[in-house]
Amino acid sequence: MLSASARFSRLAMPAILLGAASIAACNGLSDSQATVNHYGAINITARSAAATRATANATVVFFDAFTVNVPDSYSQRTDQCTFANVDTTTSVTTGALKAGTSVGFAFGSSTLTLPYDSTLLRYANPAAAPFVYSNGDIARVTVPGATPGFPASTISVPLAEPVIPGDIQVPPFGSALNVTWTASADTTTAIILSVKYANPVTSSYANEQIYCTLKDDGAFALPATALTYFLAAPGATRTLQLTRWRTRSLLIDDKTLLHIASSVDTIVKFP
Repeated sequence: MLSASARFSRLAMPAILLGAASIAACNGLSDSQATVNHYGAINITARSAAATRATANATVVFFDAFTVNVPDSYSQRTDQCTFANVDTTTSVTTGALKAGTSVGFAFGSSTLTLPYDSTLLRYANPAAAPFVYSNGDIARVTVPGATPGFPASTISVPLAEPVIPGDIQVPPFGSALNVTWTASADTTTAIILSVKYANPVTSSYANEQIYCTLKDDGAFALPATALTYFLAAPGATRTLQLTRWRTRSLLIDDKTLLHIASSVDTIVKFP
């Protein structure tokens, strides 16, 4: 059911998960703030590969900052929605500070070494060589540190478990769109729901979306009043994406913050 706190408005919604260019978020996704001199952002993004496995890539950046908004899955405990444009711009996450020649990345019984990219000023595994993790795996990132630069530190996060959607069907006009998925028993996770479509119908691609930040409780109903343009859009342009995300933060000292975010998504295509 749509909660009383859910809201719809026609506003632009930025990307929420980490990267130096996408720190600031809204609609309850970044309720914590910290004033720091050094900031580290570890972003692990994945796609569901099976009910218990996901294929992922990791990117790590360090940079100087003043007050930053920190995405926090803990605080996402209400359901909120907005209409937003679909941003099709391709962007590359870059950093500014160095923290050693490489960053250690361990998960389950596996280990990776994320080398430093002197062009993009970041650490990452090769995009063409993603890694596969399983439910229950915990990512542990070890930063060797550099002077000057970001200090030595270690942080971990349980990797986000794949989202398994239920039977999601395009509703008839006047009915709600019922979305179900396998809920998490972990109260530190949250869900992003993105329903994309073409508006106007003459658009050749999905240029608009209903973007919701939700509790990870396994069910949500988009009201019929929000679905007018979605239902009018050509079927080939309509998709639904569910993303589960989980975060952790480490305040190394009163001027240094390290943050890690794990997210995994599943896309549903409608006939």
